[in-house]
Amino acid sequence: MDALTNFDVRQCHKWAQLLLSRRQKLSEAQAAIENQDFDLAKRLFNQIFNGVMGKQADPGMAGSLLYHMAMVTKMESETQVLLGELNVELPNVSAQLNKIYGDFEADAKELTKEVAPLPADLQEITTSARLGTEQKINLFTKLKQENKKVESMLSNKNPEAGEALEKLFHDWAQQVIKMRLIQEYETIKGLLVTAELAKTIGLSALGNAMARVQEKFGQETVSIALDVTLKVGMRREKLQSVMLSDHFINMTMSTETLDGHMEFLNCPIFGSYSYASEKYGVDDKVSALFCTHFCFAHAKAMLDTVLPFPFTLWQPKLIASHGNCEFYLKLAYSPEAKTSERFIPLVMSWNVTRECNMKCSHCYINATEKKLTNELTTQEGKNLMDQICQVSKPLLILSGGEPLLRPDIYELIEYGASKGLKMGLGSNGSLIDDTIATKLKAAGIATVSISLDSNIPAQHDEFRGVDGAWEKAVNACKALRKNNVLVQVNTTLTQQNYNQIDDIMSLAEGIGVENFHLFFLVPTGRGAKLTDISPQKYEDMITNTFAKVAKHKLNVRPSCAPQFMRIAKGMGLDMRQWVRGCMAGLYYCRIYPNGDVTPCPYLPIKLGNIREKSFKETWFDSPVFKALRDPNSLKGKCGACEYRSLCGGCRARAYGLSSDFIDYCGDLHEPTEIKNDYLTEDPWCVYQPKTY
Repeated sequence: MDALTNFDVRQCHKWAQLLLSRRQKLSEAQAAIENQDFDLAKRLFNQIFNGVMGKQADPGMAGSLLYHMAMVTKMESETQVLLGELNVELPNVSAQLNKIYGDFEADAKELTKEVAPLPADLQEITTSARLGTEQKINLFTKLKQENKKVESMLSNKNPEAGEALEKLFHDWAQQVIKMRLIQEYETIKGLLVTAELAKTIGLSALGNAMARVQEKFGQETVSIALDVTLKVGMRREKLQSVMLSDHFINMTMSTETLDGHMEFLNCPIFGSYSYASEKYGVDDKVSALFCTHFCFAHAKAMLDTVLPFPFTLWQPKLIASHGNCEFYLKLAYSPEAKTSERFIPLVMSWNVTRECNMKCSHCYINATEKKLTNELTTQEGKNLMDQICQVSKPLLILSGGEPLLRPDIYELIEYGASKGLKMGLGSNGSLIDDTIATKLKAAGIATVSISLDSNIPAQHDEFRGVDGAWEKAVNACKALRKNNVLVQVNTTLTQQNYNQIDDIMSLAEGIGVENFHLFFLVPTGRGAKLTDISPQKYEDMITNTFAKVAKHKLNVRPSCAPQFMRIAKGMGLDMRQWVRGCMAGLYYCRIYPNGDVTPCPYLPIKLGNIREKSFKETWFDSPVFKALRDPNSLKGKCGACEYRSLCGGCRARAYGLSSDFIDYCGDLHEPTEIKNDYLTEDPWCVYQPKTY
């Protein structure tokens, strides 16, 4: 095929190869319709438009269109950002640009002649206004509506579906091709403009300018892509596969070492740069600047958008100099950590205060209207974050009580963000309006969890013990989304809301929430006085919730229910976003308001206090932490279970319910010395291990 094209096919034309592959599937789908095999036709329809996973991954028409829309924004923004930073006019590069683009257009015409005719000529590509965010969403939405009509015809076994499918494929293909043509035009334009600037100001000054704007560039371009992706109905984690859709990649991620490699074996951008360099002698060092600054920033911002944990990114190989591009990332990496350990905190929660303005019936900390007299001071809180960074740089969730009642909360958020911690907040939402949401965003908050326990306002208010709590929680979610803060809804499962979960998920989705965590009661604090759901209902609820995932755009994760890993594996779900069922002591721990360290909020065993010894010493030397990290230390059926490394069982529920023991401890549940067996089997798990 290379003999038929000007540009290298592998580097620059995967997009066309994907279209041709889908064209073949279209023919197979039409043949299936003729043979009345509508089930096969629907499967092929789904692959063509929604994509397939695996070694022969294809993002589908939807993924390709989103990708090329995003790349148009990226390539156009590179030029605009650079010109703005240097405060110079756009150099005239039209003669070279038109020639190089003309060669690419000839490639596109040849490669897509069996798919669809080119939808635009050079004049239209040059002069047409680029689509804004809303225009992209409208275009995509219109095409998806046509998809539903054809899908309905297939479901109804309508023999005319073959003709409708042909037209639908043509409409999508035309838009994908047009976006790819515009993307290429902007790519070549950016390179030629930068080459001209290098002649006038020099490579060094050019590189310095790119370095100054790279982070802002990466965040803004990925933010636009994410906005479009979410509004057209795709999940956040889908963005990663969409953004890599025009690449051949090798990607590995290890839960053992908490690191990963992402190797790009081709790059359509660099392929274009190489062609331009061969034709017009553009210095390779110019194109390498894009790899070093803009592509790196874009990759970092994209990974930051889809990964739940903080990470550090390196780029050991550039395609400009090595022939392939490679990124290496390490989760929660801290240069202050002198030793390399397998188990480090990826997430931590710090109850910054016990003071609260609600009276939730299930509260594990038994929050009160008054704070503890010995809560960590502002300076001690900063010292805590310094100590955490000696071990890792996790997602640090500030919770309570109600953390916004603490007057120094913004100072603490700012300090943590400045240290490189990913800062989260767990709130009941009652104090969050647009002003507070703006302040949280400015302080450096990355994500906020809001508790929402019913789609019925009165029921939520009763559970939380305060009238009007539901309305305030919903409005808090809206205010945070308005300020571009990632929102997670936390729902505590009870007998009262057991049948409402689907409605709560729909409510959360409707107000712009992306993450949904389903919490299962653990018998501590006020929760010890509530009647938990039965073990079998517990198991069924996890299964039923996962079954609803495809219906919703939400990222769903059960909490205090580590067997969700076993259930998810059995259902064949994508588990890459999860590390382990119970992370307590392995990748997670909690800090009580007075500085006590416990494995989790529901396992109130005091392992140390940051006022008495460093967090690093407690994390690495505590016998309890060491036992939690050893699956061979588990007892009963948890110890015999083939899923013990994947799940681990709920250690807090085992501690609270084993031997009929529930310690009310004056209903305060302050961390205490060990009073029971936290390594025994989880009494709320119904699974019977194969060898037990």
